[in-house]
Amino acid sequence: MTATAAAILVVLTTAAVAVTRSGNHATPGVASPTPGPTLPASPTAPGTAATNETAGPSDAKALLERFADDLRNAPADPARARFEYLSLRIWDSFAAPPAASPDGAAAPVRRTQLWTSGQGSTRAVELDENHGCRLLRDETGTELGPFDGPLPRDPDAIRRHILHEPQPPGTVIDVFGQIADFYSARFVPLAARQGILRMLARQPGIHVQPQVTDRAGRTGIAVTLTFQPPMPFTVAKTLIFDPRTGQLLASHSQAHRRPDATTPPDPTDQYEIYLLTLTSTYTPDVHTPAAGCAG
Repeated sequence: MTATAAAILVVLTTAAVAVTRSGNHATPGVASPTPGPTLPASPTAPGTAATNETAGPSDAKALLERFADDLRNAPADPARARFEYLSLRIWDSFAAPPAASPDGAAAPVRRTQLWTSGQGSTRAVELDENHGCRLLRDETGTELGPFDGPLPRDPDAIRRHILHEPQPPGTVIDVFGQIADFYSARFVPLAARQGILRMLARQPGIHVQPQVTDRAGRTGIAVTLTFQPPMPFTVAKTLIFDPRTGQLLASHSQAHRRPDATTPPDPTDQYEIYLLTLTSTYTPDVHTPAAGCAG
């Protein structure tokens, strides 16, 4: 991997906390966000197809505040059980860039499952969907994860919890990546979901699209930030939320090389990582549901 590609990977990565149990998307030296249009979805897989109705930075704050006010309970909100359970699918074009897939095969797809007590007791499973749901990892642990503990409700408190503030001077945090990691590591209750949306409403340079379809065919509300890091790429990060409950349906990170007359086109000029939330609920033990790619 070239140095530029490695740097882009740092900017793009929304790693599955369900497997790595590590968060903190701190990206030193990332330029300040600049508003811009949502980049199109990858041609290799459906998802993030948006309508033309887009709220720019001037309207996004009010739209997200109203969205937070109107949220309802998710089916699992009233339930309580010993463990939280999350199931995710992750497409990662870095694992097989277009140049390595001349037959047009889709990017590798991983299935991850996490059972967590939110107090340091976990089981994490990772499976390779491109090779018959092959088991890659099945681990248990007792170390506290970066998002474990009681979940705050206030936007300022939830920001400190998700971004692990305060950070060292000069560190710029990938807010969108941290939110995606948070939703990949915990079942997020209603009050915390409202706090996250209000936190995003304060984020400069965001755009909101009320009707965006994720790769599971679900329609949600997308919040996008487009920026230019100190490298020849434009990066777009999108979070898609359920319009009724505010749960995270998907997160999408893309990087496109900016036009440069001196650099010939290259198939690796576009990278993306797409994370789809399949299930976020409670469960009584770390064997329910069973590990696997079903569902």
